[in-house]
Amino acid sequence: MEYWQLSDEELLKQCDWKAGRTSGPGGQARNKTHSAIDIVHRPTGIEAFARESRLQGENRALALKRLRYALALQLRRPVDLEHFTPSPEVAAQINRDGKLRVSPENPRYLEVLATLLDLLEAAEGHVAAAATALGITTTNFINLLHRDPKLWTAALALRKRFGLGPLKT
Repeated sequence: MEYWQLSDEELLKQCDWKAGRTSGPGGQARNKTHSAIDIVHRPTGIEAFARESRLQGENRALALKRLRYALALQLRRPVDLEHFTPSPEVAAQINRDGKLRVSPENPRYLEVLATLLDLLEAAEGHVAAAATALGITTTNFINLLHRDPKLWTAALALRKRFGLGPLKT
């Protein structure tokens, strides 16, 4: 199981977090409370924060959600392209037309996001090989990457690491 798949309780056990004061919208009441949350995942050093709410609990939940997203974006799992089979969670997002469709609100979004990047890493940045392994078209693969700006940036950085140019949409 990947870090981002852990329960809130299990993930928080691996994290250091601190509450602090913040400035910005909310005026004096916001500045008087320690509602800002910074969270650091000790095993990876990946950080997330939230400062939007006046309530520490809301900011902690938001910071934890952002940490899961950052973990899924930054940590890669090894994949054997020749023998790859998508997880049931990812396979369930592929419709009868062979298109993978998933929105960020879908509980399986992080699994799909991580799978796309894992495949792209295994394919040394080559989208066609990654898409073929997943059983979708190259266009569908690129469109999925492009819909999420941080996912797009991660994919471009991965391709650059392998000496490939940026993708076109």
